[in-house]
Amino acid sequence: MKLARFRINGWESYGLVEGAEVRAIQGDIFREYSISEATYPLDRVKLLPPTQAASFWAVGLNYAAHVAHQEGALDAERIRREAGVFRPWQKGVNCIIGHTDPIVLPPEADYVHYEGELVIVIGRPARRVTPDEARHFILGYTCANDVSGEGSWSKDLTNWRRKGSDTFGPVGPWIETEVDPHRLDIITRLNGKEHDRGSTSGMTHDCYAIVSGISQFVTLRSGDLILTGAPGAVEALHPGDVVEVEIPGIGTLSNPVEAEKNEAS
Repeated sequence: MKLARFRINGWESYGLVEGAEVRAIQGDIFREYSISEATYPLDRVKLLPPTQAASFWAVGLNYAAHVAHQEGALDAERIRREAGVFRPWQKGVNCIIGHTDPIVLPPEADYVHYEGELVIVIGRPARRVTPDEARHFILGYTCANDVSGEGSWSKDLTNWRRKGSDTFGPVGPWIETEVDPHRLDIITRLNGKEHDRGSTSGMTHDCYAIVSGISQFVTLRSGDLILTGAPGAVEALHPGDVVEVEIPGIGTLSNPVEAEKNEAS
């Protein structure tokens, strides 16, 4: 089941995606809801970020292939030391955008790249759950691009601007509730050309371990989002690019790239 959050004619709703249409949902997808008779063509609605998350989590260096790539780009000794360590952190909900929304590159950033990833969508509050229990607290999964500023920003002591700048968190296009999260391909395309392909089977910490691990110290709320890591190589983004993250079985998230405009000009 694909659940989308959308806007049409100034009205927002959740809906059930059925082929080229979306059927409006009445109620709360995290509690009780019913599916209405009202349908709209997908190409006429604006798809919004799938949830209004209270927190946006990420797990770094969660694939061996990505670790190997980072060894060549950053401090190899540090990367090897941290490989396999469970490293959750908060990306910041301010950076979340939806399908087709532009990624805006700040003029201060000298190198920004994509990271196509699978995202966990929390379905109900989770606190100190075990990995075996975790699947029952997950509503579904979606696509994301963990846009990251490296270059000179890689020397920052925190991720506040490297990972959390406005528009650095594209998520969507919708939530898929019926999928095996550990048998999915993640394909990233830049300007229509495939640049990276990996499989969630290569995760160091799988989705259930991630939810369990974070929940030991932080209560995860309905609608919270968790990035699960990039599976491979990354490349720089430039104004005019279009970056797509496709996860077969879920969908394709597409975002154009723009330079930040000087409002005074």
